[in-house]
Amino acid sequence: MLDLLSGCTAASVVSGSIIAGYAPGWKDLSAADISKYTHINLAYVEPQANGTFEFNASYNVQEITNKIHSAGSRALIALGGYSGSIYISDALKSTDSRGQLARSIVDFIKDNHMDGVDIDWIANECNHVDPRNDAANLLAFVHELRDSLDSAFSSIPKKIIALGVGLKPFAGPDGPLSDVSEYAKWVDYINILAYDINGPESSTTGPNSPLNYEFDRGNQQSLISAIDSWTQAKFPANKITAGIAFYGRSSRATVDMSTQPWNVYQPQESTVPKGDDDDGLWASQCNKGKPNFSGIWAYKNLRKQGVLKAAEEAAVPWQRNWDSVSLTPWVFNSETKTFISYDDPSSISAKAGFVQERGLAGIAVYDVSMDYQSELLNAITNILKPDAPLNATQSQNASESASTSFSYFSCSSSIPPTTSLPLPTISDKVETNFTSASSTFMSTESSIPNVPTSTTITTDINHDLPKAGSSCGWASTYRCMDVD
Repeated sequence: MLDLLSGCTAASVVSGSIIAGYAPGWKDLSAADISKYTHINLAYVEPQANGTFEFNASYNVQEITNKIHSAGSRALIALGGYSGSIYISDALKSTDSRGQLARSIVDFIKDNHMDGVDIDWIANECNHVDPRNDAANLLAFVHELRDSLDSAFSSIPKKIIALGVGLKPFAGPDGPLSDVSEYAKWVDYINILAYDINGPESSTTGPNSPLNYEFDRGNQQSLISAIDSWTQAKFPANKITAGIAFYGRSSRATVDMSTQPWNVYQPQESTVPKGDDDDGLWASQCNKGKPNFSGIWAYKNLRKQGVLKAAEEAAVPWQRNWDSVSLTPWVFNSETKTFISYDDPSSISAKAGFVQERGLAGIAVYDVSMDYQSELLNAITNILKPDAPLNATQSQNASESASTSFSYFSCSSSIPPTTSLPLPTISDKVETNFTSASSTFMSTESSIPNVPTSTTITTDINHDLPKAGSSCGWASTYRCMDVD
């Protein structure tokens, strides 16, 4: 690999990544660019104790599935979720109810011409639980479901089974399981839901979806620690997607956080303020207490409602800050003492770069309706090239696979870039010497000839760029594609 100079970062544009997005049944999906996702999870069906379920959505399932397929994406039914997981434990307890749930899923997929199922068994104080047997029952179920899907559908590729999971491996009688490799035999991939990590239940503010956590401050969990936990429990990294949020969470600080803009951990109230215009009062299904706001701000509403006047610039009286450990932004309003932790293009790029670095399967987004003009989605796809469209031919896949994976280097910022790659020519006024085979040429402006990515070029680029065998990518941001 090329030696990196101080301040440079390395990443890759990786072909074949999963870019999944959740599409809640109660949301308006008209503004979402479905074509940039590889998988759309229609959320959520709520299973009953006997293994049956119904799907109540504001959209027609067959119509939205046809739209997803027309865009070249895959359509999955999502089961469970935060409020829909109450009876999953009951449904998995007996052979009869497991069989009924498997049949319900197969029938729903068949009736709506879908591509698989995403099972999100999300922890909730309302859930019925069986701590000694839940993990074993889930394993038995996904095995049976795999057999049922393979028997009902002879199509290639096989129908998908995905699991939405927490930050730590499945809980057994003695805590998180130390070996979850058996699940990987029957499941195509898991999606680790790495958000809602710090919230109003804490005594201090903190990052909603940290890439890394700061020792001894806030909740000691993050996307990185979650990936470590699952891979150490023997779940394959290439069957893991990183769950990220296209929303932030707000709280009200008890101090003026603007006096310490480097400190994302400051005292806060326990009462949650109203979030964006879409936020409303809600009450727990199993708790008859006073309804509360969620404090959620969709990224699109941070942009639309005047909190952010640009993707990475706050509007007065808000102040934008960057936490260098979690690699996430946060904003603060000194007038109302409102704090919001969220993700923006820079933090999303950092997460996508981590996904590439660790060899993960891709990213899953909650949810597709919360983006603003695809700013966050583009930050993902600039680094992770989506898997081939559903309607792509095998020959197209084969011809593209040799040219869509390469490394690039950015010396312009310590934050991973969000600029689209690749571009075939250089468009910057830098003096650059290239040697290719028997010819040598120089450019002082643009007009660098296109060279196949399989060709090794020796570069000698000013501005202290690395020197090695490489193909020149886009010198305006000082990037070169490593072909070593």
